[in-house]
Amino acid sequence: MRDYCPEDFDALNALYQRSKGDEFRFEKGWPDRFPIIPLSQDSDRLDMFNDSTALVVDVDTTGLAGVIYWQHSHIVGLMVRPEFRGRGIGRALMTAAFARMAGTVTLDVVASNVAAIRLYESLGFQRVDQREGRYQGVPVTMSMMRRGPRERVQGLSPV
Repeated sequence: MRDYCPEDFDALNALYQRSKGDEFRFEKGWPDRFPIIPLSQDSDRLDMFNDSTALVVDVDTTGLAGVIYWQHSHIVGLMVRPEFRGRGIGRALMTAAFARMAGTVTLDVVASNVAAIRLYESLGFQRVDQREGRYQGVPVTMSMMRRGPRERVQGLSPV
């Protein structure tokens, strides 16, 4: 695991393309209602990424296995390449990001993304509210989650 650098952008763009759609896979009308635009062409999400701090996990010469990016104490995105899920990469990225954040950590997640919500809950996050979000103009229900600064998590020390 290491800090993101600009030379990683092509690998990040490929990871985004391979994993972003899974965020919406349980939404009505998937995949037709949620066409995935490459990060390099999605100015809103690219601006959010560029304004964030990011960590990446390399996989030999085949690209990135995962990335997490955040602004202050708000996690903007976590992506793990589909073939590397279930190996603790998302958990490791989250844990490393916690070590760089102060106070309460927040994130938003598509409410139907049960696998992501399970991971976040296992890391001490609690759902605190729901709101309507949008992806490329398509409405989607988002769960807002929060983790206190001293939450205890199985296998982790308080941050």
